[in-house]
This record gives sequence, C-alpha cells and structure tokens, in this order.
Amino acid sequence: MKKLIINIMATMAMAFTVIVPAYGAKEAADTLTAGEVFANLPLKTLEILGKSTRLDMLDYYAADSIYKAPNGMEGLSELVKVTPKYLDVKITPVTQMQILMFEPKKKGPACAVLYTIGGDGQAPDTDVTFLDEEFSEMPREKYLQYPDIVDFFSIPDKDVKERIEELVPFPTIEFIPNQDTFELTAKLTVGEYMGKENFEYIKKYMKPELRYRWNGKKYELVK
Repeated sequence: MKKLIINIMATMAMAFTVIVPAYGAKEAADTLTAGEVFANLPLKTLEILGKSTRLDMLDYYAADSIYKAPNGMEGLSELVKVTPKYLDVKITPVTQMQILMFEPKKKGPACAVLYTIGGDGQAPDTDVTFLDEEFSEMPREKYLQYPDIVDFFSIPDKDVKERIEELVPFPTIEFIPNQDTFELTAKLTVGEYMGKENFEYIKKYMKPELRYRWNGKKYELVK
C-alpha cells in the first residue's frame, strides 16, 4: 500500500511539472535564441537591467503575463515581442533594444543588437552591434557599412552636396529591423530638429529611407 501511494505521488508530480526555458545558460550555437542573448548580454547598455531582472522578464513573457520590470534608472522596462529569432525590449521611454538572430555561419555573427536612443527632444539614433555565439563583439564594419550623409540624398551637383554637408554636420540615423525578412531600414532623423528653412532645403533632395538586405554574410545596400 505504501509503495502504491509513493507511485501515485510521483506520477502526480510529473503531471504538474512546469518546464521553464533555460534562458540563464547559453545553449549550442545552432539553438541560440534571442531570449538567451538578452539574458546573457554583457553590453554596458544593459547595466540598468541586471541579469536576474532580465530572466524574470522572460519568464513573465513566456507565461503571457504583462510585466514592467523596475530598472536602475528608477523607471520601468518591458518586453514588447519575443520569438526565437527576434526580441524587442523598451528599456526606458527614450531607449529601445532589438535583437535579430542569424542562421549560424562559421566565423560569422550569431546576432545583431540594435540599440536606439531617441525621443523627448532628441532625434532617434541607432547603434548596431554584431555578436558571436559567445556574446563577444565583432567588427561592425565587416557586416554593415554605415551610410554617409550623401547616401540619403539624390544630389544633382557639387554645390548642393556641399550645402547639405554644411547643414547636416552630425547626422542621426535610425535603423528599423524587419523581424520577418531581417532587412534593416535606415532613416535620417535630423528633420524635426532643424530650422524649418534649412529642412525645407534638404527635403527637396532627401530619400525617404535606405534598405539593407542580409545576404547570409553581411548587410548590403539595396540599390
């Protein structure tokens, strides 16, 4: 009788066991997910979100529970979207981070991390970082050539080029990822922070956006 009770209790325990994703430990490179990258990121940009907080955020998201986690800036952070290949987190009202996972390639990056600062009187500006499967930073210029200011314009002559470079000495660029195609859209974001007359001048020649396509090895500008 005692043995029967033990067997029943063991069966019940197995039935009610909850399997929680092991975000805290990195798995093999071919199974690395966006959630695991988020949990293990060593980037200084996430100093305000400790690892235990990130793990809590992932667990609540997996349980379909809305959770706004307190961060080191005395504010709240929230996961917007999490899939195995994509993650979007609102860190503060003016900072956002997105992770794009690539198919594993020998000596290639495992993922791209896009960190955007903007809002509250500041033009959105994105920093793109590439990481390998060990979460070490890889040389960005090898995988994405940041656009020059002239790339955003259809410039008819040298005078216009010089005038645009004079009016936009420090361009701010927002990169917007597509979680399905892995394309990046780059937008020049200086417009609303320029004087109206100067913006009207550059607007005549400005392209609405630039598109970058991942070819399996690096991002290339779509002509």
